[in-house]
Amino acid sequence: MQTPELSLILPVRDVEIELPGILRSIEEQVGDAAAEWIIVDMGSEDQTVLRAVQYIKEERLHGFVIQNGRESVSAALNTGMQKAAGEYITFVFARRLYSGYLASYIAAARATKADFLYGSVETSAEQGKGKSLATDALSCVLQMVQGRQRIDIAALMVRKGFLKQQKLYFQESCRHGYSEEFMYCCLLSGAKTVKVPVLLKRKSELELWRPKAAPAGREIFQAIEAMLRVQAVIENRCSENHELCDSFEEQKLPETVMNCVDILLREGLGYNAVRGYLRVEGYDRLLVQGKRTSRTLRARIRLWKLLPWMYRPSVII
Repeated sequence: MQTPELSLILPVRDVEIELPGILRSIEEQVGDAAAEWIIVDMGSEDQTVLRAVQYIKEERLHGFVIQNGRESVSAALNTGMQKAAGEYITFVFARRLYSGYLASYIAAARATKADFLYGSVETSAEQGKGKSLATDALSCVLQMVQGRQRIDIAALMVRKGFLKQQKLYFQESCRHGYSEEFMYCCLLSGAKTVKVPVLLKRKSELELWRPKAAPAGREIFQAIEAMLRVQAVIENRCSENHELCDSFEEQKLPETVMNCVDILLREGLGYNAVRGYLRVEGYDRLLVQGKRTSRTLRARIRLWKLLPWMYRPSVII
């Protein structure tokens, strides 16, 4: 087989029932592209590995299954990237599937040779019309920080050579915030970025809907540590971009802290326990407000600080 144009990395665990439908859905999107399938099993206790091997063999796909042990998703993604031979890499997750986007991404990659390609997850955005649009990576970062743009790790393509050159990978010890950190670091490393005119649509009927095995607990604070690492990169590489630096400090970091607060409260922790955690870890000092802080976030922080017993977690959308 020729050198793969695209490596599809699928971290999986106990999805023997859902796996064939997931693989078939992605296979239909690949079209005529030379694709490589890398299924990384994270310690499945059912027949996931057997189903994956059977599907690859029956469909005559170019690919293989790796048993990575009961490690984190970020560790599985790193293993997949290390083994990937494709010019581009994309990540497929059983809990978050999109339909009808890969063919457009592949066409855009062929035309632009971009390092980082993504589509729109906003329902009010363009309806898949027009040409792929090259965007400034730092402008993209700023829009993400300010909440004006969302990029989903489950619907992007990254050039393998770029990742290798910039030595980019996922933080293996991180179970929360690892994907957002990875995307920020890609963009902050000067990736040639292209927004593909595709409105991403979830394929929920094929997604894995099983609840998480256990609450996140204090482990959720890894998301804050991930954003602190991103802030360090921004301050090192973009110190003269005051809007970006200030927006990250006054919007992104406090927003991340408050999102962690919401998760812990939804999991049943009392507000005194959560406040104690923040104080001990020093995260309460990150609840900085300034001219870059949105009105909604200001209100959340103010209520949490003054009347925590009246604070209610934000609704999950």
